[in-house]
Amino acid sequence: MLRPAPTSPAHLTPPVTPHLLADLAVAACTARARLPLIPDVPAPQDPDGTAALRAVEAVRPTFAAVAEAADGRPLDRALRTELGRLGEAAALDGAAVHRGELWSVGLLVAGAAATGCRSAYTACAAAATLARLPYDGAPGPADTPGGRARLHFHVPGATGQAASGFPHVRRVALPALRESRAHGRPEIAARMDALLTLMATLDDTSLLHEGGPAALLSVQMDAREVVRAGGYDSPGGRAALDRLDARMRDPLLVPRGSRAVLSAALFLDFTFGTEGAAPGM
Repeated sequence: MLRPAPTSPAHLTPPVTPHLLADLAVAACTARARLPLIPDVPAPQDPDGTAALRAVEAVRPTFAAVAEAADGRPLDRALRTELGRLGEAAALDGAAVHRGELWSVGLLVAGAAATGCRSAYTACAAAATLARLPYDGAPGPADTPGGRARLHFHVPGATGQAASGFPHVRRVALPALRESRAHGRPEIAARMDALLTLMATLDDTSLLHEGGPAALLSVQMDAREVVRAGGYDSPGGRAALDRLDARMRDPLLVPRGSRAVLSAALFLDFTFGTEGAAPGM
């Protein structure tokens, strides 16, 4: 059975079990998957979104195994190798979750488990340490669409974001969530505002792969207009969103990178709250 996502942060008190961290990871990815699509074009093979939700649920055991493997462990190459093999096993089992989402959320699960869930800051720092460690089984940069875009256009991508400590999670998505909630906006609107803010600022390798720099810049500019016009649930914002949606339909542009970053942000939000970051993060 699919579990509903939390509507407020968990503010966990250690000790936290690997299964609880897996629950929070699945809740974060589920919350992201339930959001309205931008553009509003469902996948032909998943018109009602249920396949996407099942795909998230299917990686629950992987998230639990990641948390268990990292629990109290030193952040060394042996742990990085074990985590990499767990990710490989999920891919071989046909995991349909976007690779960047699995990578980002999985690393943060590992970072939280390794540091005893002390704070969002320590979880991000630990995840960044793990991301920077070499892993012989990692796919080559040219083996994935995101990797090819990262190489060709010299952008960080999911790999660079993780190695840098998830700057767009900490400095863009979580503050956007906090600001929208402070203005009393509904939770769905707050999450959509965070997504749109990410789309306005992130060098999304999915958009670069599908449409090149011109498409990325166009989406960023139009998403910025939605935010400036008042956000997702404002009249001006909805009009700007309609223009963004139309621009992303032909050719079809899907902001998979921004979605993955939002899932990572929601995991930290559900686990620590938007206030969980250290000053200057």
